Amino acid sequence: MGKTIVLVFIICLGCSMSANNQDDRPEIKDYLNQEIYITDNFSGQSITLIKENEEYCILRKFFGSGIPVIGSVKYKVVFNSDYQIAFSEIIESSVNNSMFKNDEEFILRVEAAGPSLYLNRLKIVIKVK
Repeated sequence: MGKTIVLVFIICLGCSMSANNQDDRPEIKDYLNQEIYITDNFSGQSITLIKENEEYCILRKFFGSGIPVIGSVKYKVVFNSDYQIAFSEIIESSVNNSMFKNDEEFILRVEAAGPSLYLNRLKIVIKVK
């Protein structure tokens, strides 16, 4: 009888510990179709995770002064986990590709405080709207 009580206690303790260790962060896919604005010294940019033909991609828009959008670039998305994606490979562009270096590597990560964007391992200031 005593062994049964101890065993039930251990099972209940394990269940409560695993419930407390659950990650309550939203996943990357929860930001689907939400525009994330990048703060820069120009007119601004944004990125949006989109889904086309069962494939995920990032749409990056460049804003202009007096013109809402002056161009866009679409990137192939690589899921590193439910909370992080990477993108660097351009699959479509409406702007001059010479503006972009092949060494732009982006990581979009969901952290405890919300989404964070990194360019070549440097954190970029963003705002989700």
